Amino acid sequence: MVMLLLLGCATPAPPDPDALMRQGHLDEALTAWEAQGGRHIPADHPTATTLAKRSANETWITLPVLADLTEAAAVLDSVPVSKTQTIDLSFEAWAPMADCSTGMLSTPWRVVVGRSVVAADPDTLESGRPFENVPYARGRVVGMAAALDATQVEAGREAARKLFAGIDADPPAHRVTAVLVDATHSIAVNVTRRDGAWWTTSATQAQPAADWIVKCGGGG
Repeated sequence: MVMLLLLGCATPAPPDPDALMRQGHLDEALTAWEAQGGRHIPADHPTATTLAKRSANETWITLPVLADLTEAAAVLDSVPVSKTQTIDLSFEAWAPMADCSTGMLSTPWRVVVGRSVVAADPDTLESGRPFENVPYARGRVVGMAAALDATQVEAGREAARKLFAGIDADPPAHRVTAVLVDATHSIAVNVTRRDGAWWTTSATQAQPAADWIVKCGGGG
């Protein structure tokens, strides 16, 4: 009898956010994720809803991944289409810029890269390879790196190295948008591939963008 009483009073296990998401209950999944220490993610953000629907068939999509990619999409969504400034500098490769770029940023920081949509892009709800075909308002998320506190700086730098090396290995088609965000400022630069080099075309702030490209990429 005592054992039965003890069993009856046992604290239920906390809800599994990933299981709730895969069952189609994104609101409940995000509530459970936040209750367990996760960051607040709006359930109605289009990237979150798309990834949640795909999660039923794509095991790589977990709540932490959904949170990271939704926040990356939100950063890209915030980049203005108009009111940008012209900038005309080139650099040879992304990978050598990784450590310099993250070294310029103060915690918390994010580095986010997106690309414009191309005709060959599948529907955003179509399953595919991990971390591919993730939508934001005007394109697809290429990747991100972040250090949201001091304990994440080295992991964030390593993620930036992998992201930039991946761009060199498989250059995205059409326009690329790179955004550097930290506690004090944000820089967004639009870049295109031409004649074997990367060329900047516009930026939210031309001078800080030029300073970044020249300092980290040897831009000329």
